[in-house]
Amino acid sequence: METRRSAGNGAGTPCRAALGMVAAALLMQGCGGQAGGEAAAGQGGSVTMAAMARQDAAPQAAPAWNMDASLHAAAATGWASQGAGTTGGAGAPASNIYVVRNWAELNAALANTNSPTYATDPAAAKREPKIIRIVGTIYGTDLGNGRLADEAYYKSLNATAAKWDFNLYLQSLDTAFMADLNARVAQGDPEAIALRARISALSSARSTLRNLQKAQIQFIIPSNTTIVGVGRDARVVDGYFSINATPNIIIRNLEFQAPQDLTPSWDGKSAWDSRYKAISVVTGKQLWIDHCTLSDGNPAEEIVTINGVTSHVNRFDGLIDIEDSSDYVTLSYNIFKNHDKTNMVGGSGDGNGAKERDFNRITFHNNVWDNIAQRAPRARFGRIHVYNNYYRGDTSATAKYRLGYFIGMGAESKILSESNAFEITGPEAGAAKVMSNLNGYQFKDVGSWINGVPASAALEAAARAALENNWAKVVAAAASSGFTVGPYTNELGWTPTYDYRPGASFQEVKMHNLATAGSGKVAIDGANLDVTSSFSLLRSGLAWNRITGKYSASITLTNTGGAALAGPFQLVLDQLPAGVALDNASGTRDGAPYITLAADAIAPGASVTVPLVYSNPGKLAISYTNAVYVGYF
Repeated sequence: METRRSAGNGAGTPCRAALGMVAAALLMQGCGGQAGGEAAAGQGGSVTMAAMARQDAAPQAAPAWNMDASLHAAAATGWASQGAGTTGGAGAPASNIYVVRNWAELNAALANTNSPTYATDPAAAKREPKIIRIVGTIYGTDLGNGRLADEAYYKSLNATAAKWDFNLYLQSLDTAFMADLNARVAQGDPEAIALRARISALSSARSTLRNLQKAQIQFIIPSNTTIVGVGRDARVVDGYFSINATPNIIIRNLEFQAPQDLTPSWDGKSAWDSRYKAISVVTGKQLWIDHCTLSDGNPAEEIVTINGVTSHVNRFDGLIDIEDSSDYVTLSYNIFKNHDKTNMVGGSGDGNGAKERDFNRITFHNNVWDNIAQRAPRARFGRIHVYNNYYRGDTSATAKYRLGYFIGMGAESKILSESNAFEITGPEAGAAKVMSNLNGYQFKDVGSWINGVPASAALEAAARAALENNWAKVVAAAASSGFTVGPYTNELGWTPTYDYRPGASFQEVKMHNLATAGSGKVAIDGANLDVTSSFSLLRSGLAWNRITGKYSASITLTNTGGAALAGPFQLVLDQLPAGVALDNASGTRDGAPYITLAADAIAPGASVTVPLVYSNPGKLAISYTNAVYVGYF
C-alpha cells in the first residue's frame, strides 16, 4: 500500500501497518514477574499464580503490575489521532483497572468504585483514567437475580407502562378498523369507548415503558475510559453504550448485539422508528472504536401488513450513531452486519449547521459493512474520511436487508472516499446504489472499485446525478433549514492531517478486511489477574517409572481466597528446559504446554491436584526451573 501523507502540518500519527490475522486466544503469561509459592521440601525456584476469577462479586481490581501498555501498543488512527489525541484509560493506576463479567460489575467499573477518590467525590472518580476488561457476555437486561428484564418486567414496575399493547397499536394504525371504531363510539357503544380509551393511553404508555427500558439497558461511558473485550467471545447483548459529552474513550474487541425497542413506531408510510443504538455518541470527542462486531443478533421475524403495506417490524435504530458536534472520532476494523440503518453522523437535523459544521471530523477505515440497507455512513456537516472499507450488499427485492444506498451525502457534508471496495449483487448493482443525495453536494472519490472494477468516475457521476435529480427539494430544504448548498463539486476544501495507507486493489481491501476486521481478532496481552495472594501451591517431587521411562509429578492448587473460582482453568507450564515434553498436555500456547482443568469450581479452602507426566527423564531439573501460571484462555 502507498502511504498517503497529509498536505497539512504533517503532524499525524505514524501510519499503522496492515494487520495480519491475530490469534484471539490468550496465553496467560503471568506478566507480573515472579512471586514466591509454597514448595515441597528441597525444591527451589519460584512460582507465579495468575488467574482470571469468574466471580459474581464486585469488579476485580487488576494486579499492581501495569497492564495498559499492551492495550495501547496500537494507537488510535485517523481523526481520533488528532486534536488532543485519544488515549482512553492510559495511565490508569491499579485501582482503576477492572475485569467485569456482568451488568452490576460493568456499572461499578464505569463508576470507578475502586478508586480512592470514589468515597469522597464520585464524579471526580468517574473522570479518572480507567481500563475495563469484559470477559464473556454482559446482558443489558441482567437483573442480577438470574432473570433478564423483558416487557412483562417493565410493565410490572409502572401502571402507565402496563397499558402498552403492541398488537393494539397495530390495530390503531389500520384506517378501516379505526373508522369502524369511531363510528361505534359515536353511537355510544361502551365496548368501543373503552377500546378507544385504551388506544389513547398507548402514547403515554410507550413513553413510560421506553424510559424504564432505557434506564435498565443503558451503560453510560465516562471520559478517560478504555473498554476492551478479552478473547473471542466478549460481547454486550441487549444493552447499549451511551457516550454523552464525554471525551477520550476507546472501545475495542467487543461484539454488540443491539437492543430491541419494545415500543417501535410506524412512520405512516413504509418504515419503523426505534429508539436504541448499540453505541450512541452525542457530543463525544476523541473517540476510537476499533475491532468490534455489531449486528441485530438473531431477532424473531415479525412481518405485518398495515393498510396494504407489508413490512418487517424493525425494532432497531442505528448501530453506531455520532451526533451533535462530536469530533475527532475514528471507527476502524469493525464489522457492521445484518442491519438496516448502520451509521449516522450529525443526527441532530439539517438546521443545526451553526453548532455542527465546525465539528464532525470522523474517519471510517478498514471496516466491513455486510448485508446492510443504508447509512454506511449517512453524514451531515463535517469532514468525513471513508477509506479502505469493504462493502457487500444485495439489491434483490427479496433480500431482508435490501440495499438502499451505502454513502449518504447530507447537508454540508464533505466526504472523501478512498480505496473502498463495493461488492453489490442483484438487478440494481452499480454506482447509483452506492450514493444517495440527502441534501449534500460535496463528494470526492479516489481509487475505489465496484465489483472489482475501478469506479471513481462512476461514483462521482452518481453523486452528481443524485444531487441534480433531487435539486428542487435540496434547494427548498436549504432555504427552510439554513444550510449551504451548491452545484456538485469534488473540491472539499480539506485534506486529512494524518498519515494513512490507501489499499492497492479491490481484492487486497476485501481479503484484508474480511480476515482482520471484527471482534475476537485482537490479542490483548496480560489479560490475566495476578491473584497469588489468594492461592497456595504445592509441587510434589518427581517419580521415575522404570517401565515407561517417564517422570511423574503433580501440582496441588488450593484456593485460599474468599470466593469460589469457576473452571475450567488452564494450568500453563512455561520455561521448561529444552527437550522436556509434558506428555499429558492439552495443548500449547506460544510453545508453552498447558493442561485444562475441568473443575466446575474451586471453593474457598478447596484444592485440586493436577497430575503431570514428563518425557526425557535425563532432565532432572524440570520441577526446579519451570514457571507455573493458571488462567483462562
